[in-house]
Amino acid sequence: MKDLISRLEDRERKTVSTLAAVFGSAIILLLVFGVRARLDANRAATRRAGIETNWRTSERNRKAAVEEWEKWTRAEADIRDLRRTWFYDMSEGIRAIRGDIGEVLAKAGVAAMDFNYGESDVVRDRLRRVTVRFAWGGTYPAFRKVLETLETHPRALHVSKIVFRNIGGSPGYVEAEITLEGYEVHE
Repeated sequence: MKDLISRLEDRERKTVSTLAAVFGSAIILLLVFGVRARLDANRAATRRAGIETNWRTSERNRKAAVEEWEKWTRAEADIRDLRRTWFYDMSEGIRAIRGDIGEVLAKAGVAAMDFNYGESDVVRDRLRRVTVRFAWGGTYPAFRKVLETLETHPRALHVSKIVFRNIGGSPGYVEAEITLEGYEVHE
């Protein structure tokens, strides 16, 4: 290689040296910028992967939040439906409960007497427990019919206490004091 360079004239040597320097500089610049571009591309790919991961996490969280919102919306509708169908409206007062008890007793085909009504707040100004106590006397099958009719009644009217007064006085005859509970809600 030295022989080849020594055969060149000064002007040609300068031209070859200049071209070698230019090509060498170009190669060095290409290497520097190429490596830098490659590193930048890797950093960008890493950032992109992080952003995509955050996006997927955000999308999962959004879907979970939407599902949670839908559950609460359904729960709110269920509560409204529960209030409308199972509980009594406070503005109606005891009339509605009295009407339902009359309906239950009529379905069972029995009569009752000595009704006593009581109220107590469960949640102040929002939910009130109404108790109805009445005396009843009749045959045991009629007593069972009253209880079955109460169990199938669509409102939340349930037996909270039964006190038997006279059992066995005459065959199959039962006297009892029945306490029912219902709930009134303020809409």
